[in-house]
Amino acid sequence: MVQFKHNDELKVECAQLGEQGGELSNPDGSLRWISPTCVETHKPLALYYGRDGPIQCSVKAEDTFHETMLRAITFDHALRCRVARNKLKFTQYMELSVRVEGVKVRGGKTAMRRIAGNFNAVFHGLQGNLVSGSIYPVMDQPLPETVSGVTTMQFNQKWYEGTGLSVLMANKRHEEEFVIEPVVAIMFCILTACIVYVVGRVYVEGSLIPRALKEHRDEKDKAQKEFDAQASATNESKKTK
Repeated sequence: MVQFKHNDELKVECAQLGEQGGELSNPDGSLRWISPTCVETHKPLALYYGRDGPIQCSVKAEDTFHETMLRAITFDHALRCRVARNKLKFTQYMELSVRVEGVKVRGGKTAMRRIAGNFNAVFHGLQGNLVSGSIYPVMDQPLPETVSGVTTMQFNQKWYEGTGLSVLMANKRHEEEFVIEPVVAIMFCILTACIVYVVGRVYVEGSLIPRALKEHRDEKDKAQKEFDAQASATNESKKTK
């Protein structure tokens, strides 16, 4: 299966920056792609297909990716990142331009730059394939908690089905879970028809028919009484004459 399914990991990689802020290349001329190793999972940073909500990834200061983020801030250079579009053998990638913002914090007598670790990650998928997306910093949120030598990043994921903003992938997935298979639908209809037939027959034979018979007997008895009363009155009239 080459399409992503819900909750599949999508590894995030970015081009490594050198000391002068330029993108580093491998001997074959290709970019040197790197990904941070998250302290929480001991795995590379990854998004999760179709899953909304936050992801936390803490990066140690000695991690190459941490140094690349600091260089991106220093040289005001957006990172060139990429995410796989699908799970084909020869993977196709979607490139993203990710800006890393820094904030000034007090550090002794000088002000130091710290990585602002809040990001929104908005992506669009279609039938298990990644079609578009963006990762961008959010500056109006409280900074993630940090400890010495570790930078914490938080990514708030939001996934949409298709290229528009009207269908959340989470809602579409819930709707699909309630889709009834044709065979199940037919069996359900047959079962419903049987139940209706049994309930209807019980009602007709146990209530409707006995009530109709009783009403018929009551009407017959009433007519007989009226006939007997009329005959008796006729006889009395003849006797009087």
